[in-house]
Amino acid sequence: MDLSRSNSPCHDKPVAEKSNNHGGAAVVIPALEEAATIGAVVAGCRALPFVSKIIVVDDGSADDTAGIARRCGARVLRNPANQGKGASLWRGMTEAVGTGAERVATLDGDGQHRPDDLAQMFAASLAWPGHIVIGSRRASGRDAPRARFVANRVADFWVSWAARHPIDDSQSGFRIYPAALIRTLAPRKQLSRGFAFESEVLIEAARLGFSTVAVDIPTIYGGALRRPSHFRPIVDITRIVVMVAGKLFRRGMDPVGLWRSLTLPRRHAATPCHH
Repeated sequence: MDLSRSNSPCHDKPVAEKSNNHGGAAVVIPALEEAATIGAVVAGCRALPFVSKIIVVDDGSADDTAGIARRCGARVLRNPANQGKGASLWRGMTEAVGTGAERVATLDGDGQHRPDDLAQMFAASLAWPGHIVIGSRRASGRDAPRARFVANRVADFWVSWAARHPIDDSQSGFRIYPAALIRTLAPRKQLSRGFAFESEVLIEAARLGFSTVAVDIPTIYGGALRRPSHFRPIVDITRIVVMVAGKLFRRGMDPVGLWRSLTLPRRHAATPCHH
């Protein structure tokens, strides 16, 4: 499916949720001004037999993002004003788990994540229970703009240190979370509301015993996308590093965590899971 096209096979009629044998698989898509691409992303997710529920969280868009997503079969939650990617993700994730999902996939609405790649990610989630599955662009990372590539590697170093294990592509928003993690985090304090959320949730998950495993996905940037990314490599990575450094400082800089992040093997879905 070509996600760069604004047209999609969507119609003005209700779409029934599907049942499946994947433990209630839901997809959450945070979206801000994504009218050009959200229809194709939702349609791509709907075409997957193991996806039973799609939730789009419209983060204060002024365009028809919400209307297109709804016509394409998604349940739409609307923030009256822009709250940030993290706040939108968390709202959608808790909504999904509250309605019975046992696994929650997250992907962006701008077309940089291919819904078809969810198949191998869900397979990894079944093979690695209790892990966050990350769609990793590390193998094809050189295809990214250089500033983005360097910024992501800097973030990987800091987030892996604080999480006490090496993490492949800590800045990828293409993930599958186990519902048990979301239920455990729900009563706790609000995590970061912006882009730092996706780094902070990995750190907090690791402290609760939820590690990560990577699945290789392609890097999609530049002309394949309909708009520039909302992510600002210098500003947003700086905020992430400050957040992570604060956590490390409160833990005495955690030299054991640094050692573990540099010496433990990276977990990849291609390797067997040892329970």
